Amino acid sequence: MPLVNDSPLLMNRDLVLRHLAARRVKPSRLTIFFQDEHNLVLPGGRSVAPGTPAGVIPSMFDPRETYLVRVVNPELYETADIVVEYNVPNIVNLATSGIFPDAILRKIVYAPSLPFAYAAGRDRPIDVLTNFNNVDEPRRAPIVAALTERFPGYRNITGVFDRPGLERLYSSAKVIVNPHQTAHHHAIEEFRVLPALSRGCIVVSEDVPLREKLPYHEFIVWCRYESIVETTAAVLADYDAVFARIHGGPELPRCLAAMTAEFARAMDTALATLPRPGPWARLLDLVRRR
Repeated sequence: MPLVNDSPLLMNRDLVLRHLAARRVKPSRLTIFFQDEHNLVLPGGRSVAPGTPAGVIPSMFDPRETYLVRVVNPELYETADIVVEYNVPNIVNLATSGIFPDAILRKIVYAPSLPFAYAAGRDRPIDVLTNFNNVDEPRRAPIVAALTERFPGYRNITGVFDRPGLERLYSSAKVIVNPHQTAHHHAIEEFRVLPALSRGCIVVSEDVPLREKLPYHEFIVWCRYESIVETTAAVLADYDAVFARIHGGPELPRCLAAMTAEFARAMDTALATLPRPGPWARLLDLVRRR
């Protein structure tokens, strides 16, 4: 089982597989665990197992409270050769908590969600976009209702999961809105935010802990949940200027390229620490290649 928790919905999957192919590393030789869960979760959040340890990262709402370190499938961190993580704050929360030894932390590689080449074309018929599959979530339903009432050009588009479809969708929207699904789960929803940003959207996102750790944080419009609609209105009212600040220069493409390069370096470092196959395994590999 070389790829654990593998799914076509993972927006960083292609980056990992392309890198392995470029290095002529067969996934069948490794166990790669794609980690896709929030681990920055406040006490009281759903899907939090009893005994989940507290970390040291303070809550955005009350600095006297810290986020838990919600580790799903901890045994896979032990058994996998490489753990592919989709956002940096999750890694920081783990690393500062002390719950894993350095040997496991060295396995964790941040793979940014960059399935598309950067492009920022201006033909965008959708003013405001969300792509919530479940609009009845308690924190999403009010946002959907408010956006529907405020913006005639608002659309919630669901059921698009394929890469070409998502690329077209994100290339068609001026602004994409990203609130957290719950009031407790606060890791950045990078599977949505970063692909949309890479296709020229302006991303209005609810604030996140450790946002300064995100390499691209300067290119997101951050706000509190209560201010999402007004912030979206302000962005649309000044769209050309906001677009120019985020997408009008070389800074964002350079940032995304640097993130991809850093991933390649980190993955190569992780691969270099793995035991090399013995001579009989190498001989068998040569036979299989014929």
